[in-house]
Amino acid sequence: MSEHDERDAAVRAALAAHGDSGITPRHTLFFFHGEGDHDDLNELARRAGFVTSGEDDMTVLETTIPVDEASFAPVSAMMQSWAAAFQLDYDGWECAVVTH
Repeated sequence: MSEHDERDAAVRAALAAHGDSGITPRHTLFFFHGEGDHDDLNELARRAGFVTSGEDDMTVLETTIPVDEASFAPVSAMMQSWAAAFQLDYDGWECAVVTH
């Protein structure tokens, strides 16, 4: 299990502790830091349907998705590959708890 897999599982465990299965789509943020190519990351992410923001050495990507393990694993892998491609540090994600 990679560091990101462990961190993803920890976020899902915190959601589950509040009665959230992760299946309901919700606003989700992804964080990138470093001195790599934020402009190219922003361009690729916008083409993939993400809203992008940030400044200097930080980029935040936003979207609405489910975060259960099966749905989220490919997105997490994509974020890690984008970070590698643009020489950035992927610092993980956060989302709201949804219990309805």
